[in-house]
Amino acid sequence: MATIERPAGTWTLATPDGDPYGRVEIRRQGELVFYRCWLRDVELNPQPTPRAATVLIHRAYIATLSPGPPPGGPAD
Repeated sequence: MATIERPAGTWTLATPDGDPYGRVEIRRQGELVFYRCWLRDVELNPQPTPRAATVLIHRAYIATLSPGPPPGGPAD
């Protein structure tokens, strides 16, 4: 999993070939900080940390590569 930060506060997840498949954006509401996540153009649940956001997107991406559930069972 590779990420590219452009512009500041926005990370794009890319395949080894450089094709983007996900995006994370930092957001603030008052003192609350969270991370919005997208798999391609589908918005996923906001996450409390950048790591949780990238893991969620990457697991969702891996699930699209297989005709069955991902290894270890369905994605949470």
